[in-house]
Amino acid sequence: MALDIVTRHFETDVLIVGGGAAASMAAFECAEAGVRVVQATKGRATSGTTTVARGGFAAAMGKDDSPQQHLAEILEHGGELINPELAEIWTHGIIDIVNDMRDWGAEFVTDDNGDLDLKPFPNHTHPRAVHHYDTTGNMVTKTLSRKLRADARIEKHSLISIIDLIKQDEKVIGAWGVDYAAGVLVSYSARQTILCTGGGSGLFYVNDNPPQVTGDGYVLGFRAGAPLIGIEMIDFQAMCCSPKELFGFAPHPTGFINAGAVFRNQDGEEFLKRYFPDTAERSTRSEVILAMAREIHAGRAGLTGGIFMDATAIPKETLLKQIPHVYKTCLHRGIDITQTPLEVAPGSHTWLGGLEIDANGQTPVSGLWAAGETAGGIHGGNRIGGSALSASLVFGRRAGREAARAVNNSPKASLSPTSIPESTQDWLAGLTARRSGPLQADIRMQIRLLAHEKLGPIRDGAKCRDAIDGFERIERDDVPKMRLSDNAQTSSKVMGQELESALSVANLALLGRILGTAALNREESRGAHFRIDFPAPDDKNWRVATRLTQHAPGSIHFETNALL
Repeated sequence: MALDIVTRHFETDVLIVGGGAAASMAAFECAEAGVRVVQATKGRATSGTTTVARGGFAAAMGKDDSPQQHLAEILEHGGELINPELAEIWTHGIIDIVNDMRDWGAEFVTDDNGDLDLKPFPNHTHPRAVHHYDTTGNMVTKTLSRKLRADARIEKHSLISIIDLIKQDEKVIGAWGVDYAAGVLVSYSARQTILCTGGGSGLFYVNDNPPQVTGDGYVLGFRAGAPLIGIEMIDFQAMCCSPKELFGFAPHPTGFINAGAVFRNQDGEEFLKRYFPDTAERSTRSEVILAMAREIHAGRAGLTGGIFMDATAIPKETLLKQIPHVYKTCLHRGIDITQTPLEVAPGSHTWLGGLEIDANGQTPVSGLWAAGETAGGIHGGNRIGGSALSASLVFGRRAGREAARAVNNSPKASLSPTSIPESTQDWLAGLTARRSGPLQADIRMQIRLLAHEKLGPIRDGAKCRDAIDGFERIERDDVPKMRLSDNAQTSSKVMGQELESALSVANLALLGRILGTAALNREESRGAHFRIDFPAPDDKNWRVATRLTQHAPGSIHFETNALL
């Protein structure tokens, strides 16, 4: 069957896939180096999960602070699976970036003397969160977006979903995907490709990420031969399940904790004091979430399945200082958090693992780089507050700088406009023509519910095996018979949107199987990963990072890496 969809082809030196902070920083570096650069984004740059960062990001900018102290605390609380070389680069590199961003017009909060107003975060011994109250991510996004729009050297391709990479002689030489606004396929030839596609929270039914964040970079890199490191470690955060007016809202629990909120179960008990008598709400993020999940699992949840984040004893003035945006958002929806506790449950916030990179952001696959949440080894088994955006900025800059340098040592990619594999074109032709079979939207929902029910913060071997079996069945039985909605034939734009969603369904099913495999094989509890059947850490056998690779199409090979 012939594929009746136009394919547009582009050539560049560096292709950056993603629209968030890491991708934007990489694009700036490529432009400064004078290489041709295309930034292909699912949304409009700057976008992605940068906006999810609320309370600030960590940088050792205080007078009595230092990057070395920041590094020590990251290694102490990071679930013991961090690559220390990467963490050291991060804690030093963020200092220059904060200063540069201030030059770019970033509106970080300052005191009367013009010095940064640094907020304290749990597990940091010094106040080091640079911030714009509780809308830091939005402010950073505006700052980067303003700089990006002004730089004509960066070619911006918006509303593009990259579906797969293209290799030649074991080197990544480009990628192909869908322009889902125009309803056409696109292909790119590039000497170097940087994946900055964010995490995989879209795999889960409950998450606080933009809908475009579906773990694309993990699957693209994995299929191209790059190992995935520590992918079972997921940073679950408290998200609202009640009152109904706030369902799915991510209320910035770190800000609540800084303001003095407590967590209670259905019995009204401040249960974190039972788990962690010395630290309670000031425990690490993964400890708080796992304690929440255990209370829910033990039947001490509220009517809608969550526990209660209680700020009713906190003065309104304190809330307006610590979490003004959250307070006003709740009030706008008719909920006064000084009177009503929020019922919250764990949802997928950020992923801690990712593609294996070296100190420059390069994966073991020639021509392929990763940064931001797509990269692994930086955060280990836990992440203290203020780390995600901080590390993304640093490694986005580093990957862009080094990929630009590598352009001079790499030949021009000989990619033709018809480099989308023939087997894939045949499958696409069937997908666009099929009028019977399961709808792509229904399969996507099955995938998200399966991850939510089987691979959340509390896991066991049986659930992991059920998840793997479920994802395998979807890949085997549903994806080959999948169809688009009847509306897909009404216009090229609707066809493009349906096609983008359907293609990401296949990637999500593989990502679910990858996550299930890593979670099943780690037979212990550590950091953000908790197994009911293996509730204790096992340093003898498991103080190692998991490493997943593809040895044959569709296969998942599991091994472990000794700590560096």
